[in-house]
Amino acid sequence: MLNNVMVSSPFSTIAWIILSSLLGGVLSVLSAAFFALNTKKSWVPLLISYAIGAMLGAVFLEILPEAFKQATSPDVAAMTILFGLLLFFILEKLVLWRHCHGDHCEAHALHTAQECPENLITH
Repeated sequence: MLNNVMVSSPFSTIAWIILSSLLGGVLSVLSAAFFALNTKKSWVPLLISYAIGAMLGAVFLEILPEAFKQATSPDVAAMTILFGLLLFFILEKLVLWRHCHGDHCEAHALHTAQECPENLITH
């Protein structure tokens, strides 16, 4: 209702939601395919930097302030955030998500049991 005038639409609200969701999904897949097929090797670091900046902006401008507002105390929120960062840092170091397609490369040498504690510290 705009200015006490009823606006009629041939579609219901749920139809608009479904149509918008499908259109957004199709457009995102098409744009991803366009970038995947037409991306130059020199663009990849720039696109990754842009994506990281967008995620950090969302975190620092939206998510963290909301977390501090909803927390019982700022200390609890800060400790939870630091614990999460530390946990994911340790998980990344333990998983050793490095691979190569050759038989003899440095990634295969990192998977020995004796070197696992050393890899956690040095890599």
